[in-house]
Amino acid sequence: MPHSLKILVIVHNQTCKGGAYYRGLNLAKPLIRRGHDVTLMTIHPTARWHMVERKLEGVRLVESPDLLWGAGRSGWDPWDTLRRTLWLKGRRFDIIHTVDTRPAVVVPAMLARKANGAKWVADWTDWWGRGGATEERPGWAVRTFIGPIEQLFEERPRPHADATVVISRALGRRALELGIAEDRILYLPPGADPDAIRDTPRAKVRELLGLEPEGRYVGYLGNIYQRDADLLFKTLTCLKATDAKLIMVGEPGCQVPPEVEHRVQVTGRVSFSEMLDFLSACDVVALPLSDTVANRGRWPSKVNEFVAVGRPTVACDVGDVADLLRDNEIGLLVKPDPADFAAKIDSLLGDPERARAMGDRAREVARTTYSQDAAGDKLESFYYRTLASEPELAQRVA
Repeated sequence: MPHSLKILVIVHNQTCKGGAYYRGLNLAKPLIRRGHDVTLMTIHPTARWHMVERKLEGVRLVESPDLLWGAGRSGWDPWDTLRRTLWLKGRRFDIIHTVDTRPAVVVPAMLARKANGAKWVADWTDWWGRGGATEERPGWAVRTFIGPIEQLFEERPRPHADATVVISRALGRRALELGIAEDRILYLPPGADPDAIRDTPRAKVRELLGLEPEGRYVGYLGNIYQRDADLLFKTLTCLKATDAKLIMVGEPGCQVPPEVEHRVQVTGRVSFSEMLDFLSACDVVALPLSDTVANRGRWPSKVNEFVAVGRPTVACDVGDVADLLRDNEIGLLVKPDPADFAAKIDSLLGDPERARAMGDRAREVARTTYSQDAAGDKLESFYYRTLASEPELAQRVA
């Protein structure tokens, strides 16, 4: 059996916040179950001067200080970059795995690789520049001034990594265009956390949460681009099931139109367990994806929880996540159109047996082919090949 590895995963998000944090955590957990020594480096939510080390969800967590605030506390601070680099001095790792490539992530990784010979694996989880996620942000100043910097750090460091992991086929093709060799790229969508798999009776969680026992609920989880939120709210107004309500679990970060406020419940920040309860209370979960560069280039990690709780997903046929639904018959695909979206949701609300069968298949997929451990198997093998300087594709980028 190959030897266990000492792995550092570096992300640009604060602890328990943001897609890069959860990507890093979901990479770390199955590796730890395999006996590897994994450290996850994040940004502390409030610390300004000192590193903080602790355990979280079984993972060794190192939190760096940051002098910025709000959205700026996301991998741009030179002080944060310096503190991470100093912490790494004298520490040895076999693999340094970075999730995206902002300065506070990529600079410490590159310097540490040079100092101790670790292999640098660069993970690409979002399409930022060239019409990507930066264009979805509000404010011309962000798009005009931050956008070019974001694109520079997104692209320039990647060809220098020893290996590349991409979350979507679109990013795989973009990596090839940057000159990264195909045999150094691993296509690795996330997998469902075994701790999230639930088979809780809907009636039980509705009673716990104070929801109507016979109500009809559509669920959504986490943050959302405003144009995708607008698609979802317009879909709500098109439903024939006029009694159906939308539960937005977490903090969506969007504006809810006044005309649908009475049919939308925003939970705000909730615990992991409560999040799963709210999703389990729903009849159907929705994944609105406008046909944009940003959506084609990412993999919405909320799908992990959708399948784990065993609820059918109605999603726009945009990006790689559509293949998961199509290949496993665990939901319905729609055009990014409110009328089509509403019709498919109505069809499942009106056919509980069909919805239940899709949900049961989704839960089984979460346990098997779309599991966190299945993704961990591929990543572990890729690490060993990278260390041997003979990386190969575990799954071809088509």
